[in-house]
Amino acid sequence: MNGKKVLIIGLGQIGYSNAEYMTMRGLAVDGYDISDKAVERAIADEVIRKKATSFAGYDYYIICISTHSPDDMFEPYLDGLFEITKKLSYEAKAGALVGIDSTVTRGTSEKIIRMLRHRLHVAHVPHRFYINEKHDHGVRQTRVLGGCDICCVEKAQQFYNEILDIPVHIVNSVEVAELCKIVENSYRFMEIAFAEELRMFCDRSGISFEELRSAVNTKWNIKVLEAKEGIGGHCLPKDSQMFLNLLKNVLDISIIEAAKKVDEQYRFHLSHQAEKVLLSTN
Repeated sequence: MNGKKVLIIGLGQIGYSNAEYMTMRGLAVDGYDISDKAVERAIADEVIRKKATSFAGYDYYIICISTHSPDDMFEPYLDGLFEITKKLSYEAKAGALVGIDSTVTRGTSEKIIRMLRHRLHVAHVPHRFYINEKHDHGVRQTRVLGGCDICCVEKAQQFYNEILDIPVHIVNSVEVAELCKIVENSYRFMEIAFAEELRMFCDRSGISFEELRSAVNTKWNIKVLEAKEGIGGHCLPKDSQMFLNLLKNVLDISIIEAAKKVDEQYRFHLSHQAEKVLLSTN
């Protein structure tokens, strides 16, 4: 498109979807991942040109690595992100953009720009993507953008908004951008946990959860969610834990902590319900 080269670092769902979109936009996109399988898939699907053997020579570095612990997908873990930053500090092209799409906690972006000695521009643009509704909620949807300095914001706006045609909501502080994703997912966690709590109440009180939910949701400003198999995936549990870790420094009590306990109890409730059904059929 403009002769500029992009390196996607991390080729899981976030990185793959970014690479796919950027390649479709006509950019020269390479990839890097510790998993050879992830790289091979991206090459085979033609969403990247090749695996990067060095970080040298790129204009845009988009970090999309997982930020959960290798041993516990529900626990935040940023060591891998800082290892990538060390490699960038030695090899990356001066003046290039480091766009952090991975979910991070407050203060992470500032730590990264210090590690890079501000040789590169650093912005946090938390990824939003829903694989089941890629047309409406794919890579090209409104994104929050925060930079470590004015020059970082300008560089990131030029890339995400002008080159990628992604609508951006610019915030004055990179910390606000960092908090956005973990607050969004904490709020979602809380909403689902309330639905789980309501279903447990209904199940134990002989009331139809679905009938009550439908009735309540007739009010214009109420939307009780479905209660399914428990809060799965890793984003909501991990991101809400990031927020909870921050809350513990300033508050003595947290709705998020209660929501986590409700989800745990709900999982036990479902297994107990399944056991009852199994016993009744034998």
